[in-house]
Amino acid sequence: MSYLRRLPRFEYLAPHTVDEACDFLAAHGRNVGLLAGGTDLLLQMRRREATPGYVIGLKNVAALAGVRAQADGGLAIGAMTTLQELLTSPIVRRSHALLSEIAALIGGPELRNAATVGGNVAGGLPCADFPSALMTLGARLKLASRHGERTIAIKDFYPEFGKTAAAGDELLAEISLPAPPPCSGGAYLKFHDRHSMDMTTVGVSAFVTCDESRGVFREVKIALASSAPVIMRARRAEAALRGQPLSEEALAEAAAIACEESAPRSSWRATREFRLQLVNTLTRRAVRRAWEKALATSGAQA
Repeated sequence: MSYLRRLPRFEYLAPHTVDEACDFLAAHGRNVGLLAGGTDLLLQMRRREATPGYVIGLKNVAALAGVRAQADGGLAIGAMTTLQELLTSPIVRRSHALLSEIAALIGGPELRNAATVGGNVAGGLPCADFPSALMTLGARLKLASRHGERTIAIKDFYPEFGKTAAAGDELLAEISLPAPPPCSGGAYLKFHDRHSMDMTTVGVSAFVTCDESRGVFREVKIALASSAPVIMRARRAEAALRGQPLSEEALAEAAAIACEESAPRSSWRATREFRLQLVNTLTRRAVRRAWEKALATSGAQA
């Protein structure tokens, strides 16, 4: 089995600052692997899917780790923040509990203590769990290089399968999130073969804001994982729910539209037809759960 092969030869670089990491990245071009938690890169190297001549270990770059509350109620999350930190952070649980809930769904304690949110986001894989939720939360990504920093909305970060909008000399430094609006809530649901330990077959994230006075959806955001070549927003499904009250009919219509917008493929994990069934079911359930959480934040009844 190819994944049991020894790691190929490489030179390990251990920067202590973001600037130093960016200098290494610029110096060695695309012959570089960025090592965060290593849960993906090391497997890719053992399978010879990636054979970088240089590996830049980011563990010692303290500026890339940690969660910081912002004055406006938003969050700044360092790319090297582990899933375990997201799971247990009081700051995250207080303002963006959806991220803690997603962290709890991924792997076991060993993996969560190694894997990082930046690695999950920057890999460019459509089966990653955090990008769809971060899309519905309005996340922006800070990319750093030797030439400075730039910020990009996560919705623009995935141009095609396996690719990101980061240039060859850029690394993901930080994820920023705005404060959630009043009477809002989010949910992420996924299906996979084995509990916690397998890749996501289909994932659906929903984030909604309710108009309590009228009992309708004020805003709806739906994002799909492993349902197209890239993580995607189901914008027509969102539009179908705005201004509508919660009902089985409205949920069924939105779920059907999400299926039309998605473009899943058949693989050894699941057929295209099964994935479409999952998109339909998980969209309805995720939107309903997000609605219930939104009303719970205001003390209203669903």
